[in-house]
Amino acid sequence: MSSTFVQTTLDYLSAFKRFSGFDVDYVHVTHHASMGFDFDGYDVVFHSYCSRLCFEGYVSESYRERLRAFSGVKVLAVQDEYDHTDVLKAAIKDLQFDIVLTCVPQDSLEYVYPRAEFPNVEFITVFTGYVPDDFAATLPPARPLAERPIFIGYRGRDIGGRYGRLGFDKFEVGRRTKELCDLRGIKTDIAMDEASRIYGTAWFDFVGDCRAMLGSESGSNVFDFDGSIEARYKEMMAANGGVPPSYAEFLPIVADRDGEIEMGQISPRVFECAMMRTPMVLFKGRYSDAIVPDEHYIALNKDFSNFEEVLARLEDLPGLAAMTERAFDHLVGSGRFTYRAFYARVVEAIERRLVQKSWTGADTATQVPAEVLDPDGRVLEAPKPWPMGADEFQVRTDVGVVAVYRQEFDTLIEEFARVRAIFESELPRLREIYKESIEALSSQNLAHETLLPAWEQDVSDFKRILSLYDTATASLPSRREQVLADFRAALASHSTATSRDALQQMLDIEKDGYFGMIEWIKQLNEAYQAERLQLEHAHRAQLDELNARPVQASRPQPMRACSALVGPMVRTISAVKPLLRRLLKSSG
Repeated sequence: MSSTFVQTTLDYLSAFKRFSGFDVDYVHVTHHASMGFDFDGYDVVFHSYCSRLCFEGYVSESYRERLRAFSGVKVLAVQDEYDHTDVLKAAIKDLQFDIVLTCVPQDSLEYVYPRAEFPNVEFITVFTGYVPDDFAATLPPARPLAERPIFIGYRGRDIGGRYGRLGFDKFEVGRRTKELCDLRGIKTDIAMDEASRIYGTAWFDFVGDCRAMLGSESGSNVFDFDGSIEARYKEMMAANGGVPPSYAEFLPIVADRDGEIEMGQISPRVFECAMMRTPMVLFKGRYSDAIVPDEHYIALNKDFSNFEEVLARLEDLPGLAAMTERAFDHLVGSGRFTYRAFYARVVEAIERRLVQKSWTGADTATQVPAEVLDPDGRVLEAPKPWPMGADEFQVRTDVGVVAVYRQEFDTLIEEFARVRAIFESELPRLREIYKESIEALSSQNLAHETLLPAWEQDVSDFKRILSLYDTATASLPSRREQVLADFRAALASHSTATSRDALQQMLDIEKDGYFGMIEWIKQLNEAYQAERLQLEHAHRAQLDELNARPVQASRPQPMRACSALVGPMVRTISAVKPLLRRLLKSSG
């Protein structure tokens, strides 16, 4: 539910509770969300379009498992279904949706969703958004057109050529209009960059300040069924140094696909302009057959051949005011395009399917989880009376980051202990082997008299590192458990602010601990290697001393005997190095 900061998405979700007549709860299902309850206590699951099933892994497997097991009516609302369409279709089959609210026109359903593949699914063609029923009544009186400070306003995106002509239009209507207005000295507020986008109620303020708002049809005719179009787009972008291919450059790839279906849709912006009584200058199009050019909006040719005529009409304030009234009466005042009317259609379809399933109603109460975190440290999702806000969603995503750090931290602690045990056993074994090799090659017992004293001392850099590590990490388990307990308590209190503070403390400990363990492993490896080399150098010094003495007939050749004993052990210790390199590489 990260999209709830977009007003249209929040309206879409909230309206179902207001107008469906059902007792509605909401639950977060993306970004590895962990379900803390089954769906047996519900009659219907309504899957919103913002939880996109066309992207593998975006909707959590925990949710999918419970949805598969659910035997009530399953409704899917889907938008932007031209992305990875085959993945979406597979999900519809796998999760066994009964009703799909699609943007595909009824006369084109066979192109996208062949009846042979979906014999038991009802596809209902809908808009991407509707008129909030009570919103228009709460608006202040519309600002007179003559007093509006912005002559033409627009916010759009440059999404390149991947989505064909309809996608290109969203950028071109703004780019070319701004260019032509700048040449004529006409002040506008037109932008197509992410930094200039406007959200929430500020968007309605912006719309209300414009004498006219630009626009184009929503959607795309280019259905990328198998992802090959996206792959080709990325290949061309990579070959061009990361610069996306333009519409003209990518047109040969999508030209044929662009003409196979007509998906031009009315967007929520049209309704927003109607509510704010803001005149619309739109590229000519179908707009889901909901509005008529020159009656509800000023039609702009896509080649801008009538641009001067459009500018002249924008100076006709009485004509503009009459057009905005017609648009308001048709789109808002009629009640035909409200969320109330939309969900009435949806409820009818649900009730038909409940009858078909001979559904007698959920007979179990929803069990809310007593625990707030799952074994992996993620929040156990419970049903909520309203959609999750942006702050709550951020807590969910941050918990996921903490969970990753915590798991990796634990892994490094285990690896440190395992490698420590190897090193602590190998160093004494090396010392013993070196002693035995010297004794075997010497006519006298030189084990204690000539070996360097450091080999017999308890103090060494290796032991110092272990002592420092033990001291530094002694209180770490209790500290980690305490901040985890604090976070659990904060979640149980349903205070988002408290949860975020507690989560930050947990993130600090887990993140610092993770990077700290990388450094401890590095120091452990360095201390071990230094001590091993020190032993090796001492052993070589003893060999040199023995070789410098007169050779007794009964004494074996020193270098051969020593190599036979030491060689295998050096190979054994060296085998530990790749493990450490892999560990440090994966950690970094």
